[in-house]
Amino acid sequence: MYDGECPMCNNYAQYLRLQQSVGEFVLVDARQGGPIVEEVRRLPHDLNDGMVVKIGDQHFVGHEALNVLALLSTNRGAFNRFNRWAFRSRLISRFTYPAMKAARWVLLKLKGVQPIR
Repeated sequence: MYDGECPMCNNYAQYLRLQQSVGEFVLVDARQGGPIVEEVRRLPHDLNDGMVVKIGDQHFVGHEALNVLALLSTNRGAFNRFNRWAFRSRLISRFTYPAMKAARWVLLKLKGVQPIR
């Protein structure tokens, strides 16, 4: 789940390639609503605090989601190779995610977009 109004989030979702072993992979724009969005709203997590990855019954939020997606991404394409290299470490994901989240807020502010409700 990502913020469809955020250019950085949109590009990440568009270019991410996951290994075929993942099976069905569904991208969900948190601003569009729906059953998956409502499920995540019931978690102790504000949708404005970061992306969410759901695998089975487990939810990964923020830097954990970034790390999981990096581990599941392929080596095809420069973007995916960089993503896998940069964020496969939980420690690196933990320290870089706040900067990415801050960049998201700046981009949304520049676009005049309100937080996810």
